[in-house]
Amino acid sequence: MNKLLFAIAIMLSTSICLFTSCNSNNEKTKKKKATAAVISQPYELLIVADKTWLATDGMEFRQIVDRPIIGLPQPESNFRITTLNPRDFKGKFTMYGNIFIAKLDQEYKETKCIVEHNVNARPQVIITIESPSTNDMMVYLETRKDSILDIFNENELAREKSILKKHNSSQLSTQVKKQFNIDIHAPEEIDIVYPHENFIWATSESKASLNLCIYTYPYTGEENFTLENFINKRDSVMKIRVQGNKEGQYMKTDSRYVFESASINGNNFIYKVRGLWIMVNDAMGGPFVSYARLDKLNNRIVVAEGFVFAPDEKKRPLIRKLEAALQTVEIPQ
Repeated sequence: MNKLLFAIAIMLSTSICLFTSCNSNNEKTKKKKATAAVISQPYELLIVADKTWLATDGMEFRQIVDRPIIGLPQPESNFRITTLNPRDFKGKFTMYGNIFIAKLDQEYKETKCIVEHNVNARPQVIITIESPSTNDMMVYLETRKDSILDIFNENELAREKSILKKHNSSQLSTQVKKQFNIDIHAPEEIDIVYPHENFIWATSESKASLNLCIYTYPYTGEENFTLENFINKRDSVMKIRVQGNKEGQYMKTDSRYVFESASINGNNFIYKVRGLWIMVNDAMGGPFVSYARLDKLNNRIVVAEGFVFAPDEKKRPLIRKLEAALQTVEIPQ
C-alpha cells in the first residue's frame, strides 16, 4: 500500500478505535436473529428518551442526526425523527429500523454505548447510550456524532442493498460483467445502457432520472486518490461521454461543492467523492456520488458513479439508492 493509502487507512483505523467503546453486544445479537422486516419507513429514526432530556440537551443530539446531507443541492435531513417516552417503547415501536436509546442514571459508573443489530427486525440497528449524567452523555455524543450517524446511514444502505439483491437491472449487470469483468446490482429501473470503449452510461426513463456510470483508467500512483486529480479525470471523461442535446453541452463537476472521504471494506480501499454536477451551457444539474477502487489485478482504477436529475423531487432517497448500488460492486481479486 502506498504512503497516501496507508495514511488514510491509519486515519480510518483511528476513527474506528474512537468508537470501539460503542461496541456491538455480540452475545445478545447472536441469541436474537430476527427475521421479520422492519415496519418503519426508510430514513426514519426513533429516539427513545425521557421528555425532559429531549426538551433540553436532547435537542442538541437531535440536531446531530437531523442535519442536512452533504452534497445535495437543497437541504434535506439525514433522517425523519420520531421521539418516544421509554415507557412506551414496546410493540410496533421495537420493530423500527433505526433506534437510539438514551438512558440516564446515577448508578451507571461511566458512559457506555451498546450497538445491537437485528434484535427485533431486519435490517435493524439499536444504539443505546448509558450515562451517569446528561453532561457526560453530551460530551460522549459530541465526540462520536459522526460515527453514530454513519452507523444509522449504513443500516439504511443495507436495506437498499437487500432490495437490489432481489430486484436489479440484469441488462446493466450483464454489460458491466462483459465489458469490465465486474459485478454490480443496480436499480431495476435503470434499463437503458449505452456502452462505449472503457465506459458505460446507464439511465432510467422515469421523470426522476437515475444514472450509473462505470469507467476505468490506469493506476499510476498515489496521486490518483487526490481530489484535484479525481475531478480532472472525471471532467475529462464526462465531457466526452455525458453530453446534452445540443452541441457544447456536457457534464462538469461543480468544484465549489465537492466532498471526499475514504473507507476500507475488507482488503479493498474505496475513495469516495460526492457533490454536485452541472451541464455546461444548460440549466441542468444535480447530485452525484462516486466510488473509486484500486483493481490491483489489472493495475487500474475502477470508478462507479451514480448521479441524479430530478428537479422537482427530493434527492435523498434517489442518491442513496444509487450509493447502495455502488457498494455492491465486486472486483475479482
